[in-house]
Amino acid sequence: MGTTLRTAADGFSIVGGNPVTVRWQDVVEIVAFKRDLLTRDLICVGFRVVGSEELIETDEEMPGFGKLRADVESRFSLPENWWSEVAFPAFATNMTTIWSAAS
Repeated sequence: MGTTLRTAADGFSIVGGNPVTVRWQDVVEIVAFKRDLLTRDLICVGFRVVGSEELIETDEEMPGFGKLRADVESRFSLPENWWSEVAFPAFATNMTTIWSAAS
């Protein structure tokens, strides 16, 4: 069984695999990037939380990602064109910080 994303008023959870819960108030940085899967790209969004250098990674193929993306876009001040900046050009990592508490 794969992983699923579930959003809530106070954060989101990754269910299945290595389960984790992230509270919105604990997020200190959000990054977006692509993984080159040889024949296609996979857009990923990673979250750093207070007290950890570990990146909690989500991706566009996880069930619930569309809702997570919408919630993140409504809760944080992200650049308007962040998705296309990460998506193009194809097969480039395009790692970028799309939100930081330090900004």
